[in-house]
Amino acid sequence: MRKWKLTCPSRQKTENKQSTLLHYKKFLQNEAGITLVELLAALAIMSLVFLLVGAIHIFGQQQFRSQSESAHQANDLSYALTAMTSDLRRHAFNQVEVTENTITIQNEDGSASTYSLINGKLMHDDTVLIDNISKFNAEKSSDEKVLNLSLGISSNEPGVMDKDYETSIYFRAEAVGGEGGDPFETDETGETVETTG
Repeated sequence: MRKWKLTCPSRQKTENKQSTLLHYKKFLQNEAGITLVELLAALAIMSLVFLLVGAIHIFGQQQFRSQSESAHQANDLSYALTAMTSDLRRHAFNQVEVTENTITIQNEDGSASTYSLINGKLMHDDTVLIDNISKFNAEKSSDEKVLNLSLGISSNEPGVMDKDYETSIYFRAEAVGGEGGDPFETDETGETVETTG
């Protein structure tokens, strides 16, 4: 049969405190730690990691800036070509005169409007359509019913390529004063269709 010992609760608490104190003393007297060489190696590795993360972050920012600038250029060129195309198609071919870097449109009310390249800016009369234009060429076809237009835009931002857009504008309005015959139109495929009557 098992014998029971009588224990005093206060004695157990005292023993527990003593063992805890002894454990802390051993912990404080322990001289194990890291050496200076290990600390320097850890700092060198952390520095390399921070440099790599910083380089990736800077590269990502540069890519974002160059892609934003490229998209901005494409939007500007698209807007300018759309505005010029819708304006020019409302007029007859004999209302439009093309000279070097200038397109002059004679309106029905006797006024004139112009598209011109001035100091790297594409201007519609006195309004700036887009900046940083490097090329603006307009040329009528031999029958003068088609205007071939090319625009180029440049950027000083590194990594952004210069862009060149070209389009052909078909004059849809009938010739003023009965000159030149029937107007031209385009169908859904972009093919030129001659209309009569």
